[in-house]
Amino acid sequence: MTDHQSELSAALRQLPVPEFDPDLLARILRNRAMGVRVSLPSGGPAFPWRWLAVAATVTVLIGGSWWVTMSFSEIRASRVGARDPFGELLSGRLWSEESLPASPPGRLLPRYPLIRSGSLDLTRLSEGLWTYHSMRSTEGILSEPSFDGRTRLRLTRGSYSGEPAWVITTEGASAGQPLRGSGDTAYVDAVTLRPLYSLTVRNQGRTRIVESFSVSRGFQSLTIKGSKTSFFSGVLELPFPPDAIFTNDWLVERFRMLMAAIPLAKDWSGSIYQTGFFARAGPGTVTQHAVPLNIRVAGRDRVSVPAGRFDCWRVDLESHSAGDVISTRWTMWVSRDKGWVVKSEFQGSDYVRDEVLVSYEPLK
Repeated sequence: MTDHQSELSAALRQLPVPEFDPDLLARILRNRAMGVRVSLPSGGPAFPWRWLAVAATVTVLIGGSWWVTMSFSEIRASRVGARDPFGELLSGRLWSEESLPASPPGRLLPRYPLIRSGSLDLTRLSEGLWTYHSMRSTEGILSEPSFDGRTRLRLTRGSYSGEPAWVITTEGASAGQPLRGSGDTAYVDAVTLRPLYSLTVRNQGRTRIVESFSVSRGFQSLTIKGSKTSFFSGVLELPFPPDAIFTNDWLVERFRMLMAAIPLAKDWSGSIYQTGFFARAGPGTVTQHAVPLNIRVAGRDRVSVPAGRFDCWRVDLESHSAGDVISTRWTMWVSRDKGWVVKSEFQGSDYVRDEVLVSYEPLK
């Protein structure tokens, strides 16, 4: 060892050992028992690799291997934060154990009063076929054509288990491709507008999510086929009153078909709940997967889309990804007289997704 190396080693040995949280080990063991690794929040710039190497040397010299583990966990969290976990799951790629978020410290509460079934105007709902065109851009530049697509939503009257229900079906296509049925179907109670049953199919049938709901709980199964087929199932106790409406649509795609029944007005605000992928969660995190979706009328605009020009309420929405404490925000423009969502703008981690109404066809 050279003199310079000896001096550096001696200096590093003089660094004080950091103070530890006495509950740290218990939290790590508890989260790992639930199948979740601890990921520290990342809000600052990326950790420089040169200093990471120095820090690793320091921890070896002082016998603190715990610090290396937590530093890598922090870097991993910063990478996970820029990802789209819903998109990865629906495209057939499971979250790795390392990328699963740790449980929030407490159940998230709605920002506004819950929207109750008794406040809805069901007479504004009607059968129809809505076609939307979506575009995705990054820093103002349109993304590759695969993100340029269409969605067709159909709302019809039907029944589920012998009771009246609304049936919502979804078709989708990428640019240059014909619209095709994606296997998405949802049954919603005709009076309460609460979900009863839904089937979601993605990735050419390799990802399949089946859900059913009673008054107080939800059941979910998740199957992902690939090189290694995975199956998960779970039960979620619904932490809200039986007359509070909620949605099991994580992207609020199907729920917007029911927006006409919500009594939007100037300065109006209300909250509903969303359920997430609770079949994938550990037993201790299951209650975190019913999180509030906060809705607020922020203004009034005239909006022109291919389907026409509409006088709209500009509605801001805030949700949380499957129990994550990090909120997601987007905006919808809802026609004041018809209740249709004619335009929406979603802010992703590093992109913007715009969607506009192309056409509406009444069903005879």
